[in-house]
Amino acid sequence: MSTLKISKKKLKAIVFTDIVNFTQLSADDEQHAVDLIDKQNEIIRPIVEKHNGEWLKEIGDGLLLSFDSSIEAVRCSIEIQKTLKDVDKLSIRIGIHQGDIILKDGDVFGDDVNIASRVESFAPVGGISISEKVHQD
Repeated sequence: MSTLKISKKKLKAIVFTDIVNFTQLSADDEQHAVDLIDKQNEIIRPIVEKHNGEWLKEIGDGLLLSFDSSIEAVRCSIEIQKTLKDVDKLSIRIGIHQGDIILKDGDVFGDDVNIASRVESFAPVGGISISEKVHQD
C-alpha cells in the first residue's frame, strides 16, 4: 500500500531538457562536464524566469521545468535553443508535454512528467519535440 499523499495536482506544460552526449563529455573531461552544467543553469535560469516558468528540479545534466501555458513553454524553449546554439559543446534536446503534475514534499510526480521525459528523447540535437497535447494548444 502506497503512503504517497497528493499535496497538489496541477495542469502544466512540462519541459524536460538534456545535454547531448553528456556521458561521453563526462568520460573525456569530468571537470568540463560539471562546468557545462553550471553554464547551462546560468544561461537558462533567466530565460525560464522571463517566460514565467518554474524551475522544478535538476536531474543530472537535465532540467525539469513547468509553465502555466504551453505557448510560453514553447517560446521559452525556442529562446533557450537560440541562445545555446553559439555555446561550445552545450547542445541540448528539449521535450514539452502538457498534463497534470503532482507536487509532494518538494518533488514532482505523475505519468505526464514521464511522458514529457520520453518526448524529449525524440528531439533532434539542438531541437525541440512537442507532444500532441502541446501541438493542439
